[in-house]
Amino acid sequence: MSLSNSDFKKGPMNKLIQNTRFMLAPLVLAIILVAIHLNPNVQNWLVLTETDLLRQPWRIFTTHLVHLNDQHLWVNLAALILTAILFRRYIQGRLLLNVMMISALGASLVPILLEQDYDFVGLSGVLHGIFVYVGVSLLRTQRPIGITILMVMIVKLGVDLTLSADESFWLGAQVAYLCHVGGAIGGALAVPGLRRKPIDIVKPKP
Repeated sequence: MSLSNSDFKKGPMNKLIQNTRFMLAPLVLAIILVAIHLNPNVQNWLVLTETDLLRQPWRIFTTHLVHLNDQHLWVNLAALILTAILFRRYIQGRLLLNVMMISALGASLVPILLEQDYDFVGLSGVLHGIFVYVGVSLLRTQRPIGITILMVMIVKLGVDLTLSADESFWLGAQVAYLCHVGGAIGGALAVPGLRRKPIDIVKPKP
């Protein structure tokens, strides 16, 4: 039985799609972030303020799509793409978006509840949540990797706390360390919330 040209091309094309589809959600999000950055008028509808917290609650999530400047945007975009590539075996597609939503909620609520601080934007808190989600998720199946990821995040958050009083040399503003802490908490809570029972998080795999 002979194969037509269309059948011959169909196999490699399907394989290519399967191997790269984990990048679909990050790339779409990257395009959205760039579009928002280029449209200041749109940003005004997304940034969270105290007066809009209850009246326009979507800003709790959308404020993390806005960035202070080009450097802020490109650093977070690079981190998003790198994270999607590194963790593609563990989190992608709808799961990735769900974790980002929960992390965004934590990244907004922690600074608001602790310091009544509404002056924060950017995706970095959400990215912290993704890292913590993967780290906690791997404690059962690949404990050394999970512990390593979580230790790196603990050190990173410690650095954020140390530098919180100073302006970041590349950002030109103070690091929103409470957003990072909140995002990390959101990422940890997303594990039992989305995939497993709490008792299963630290229970070794038989």
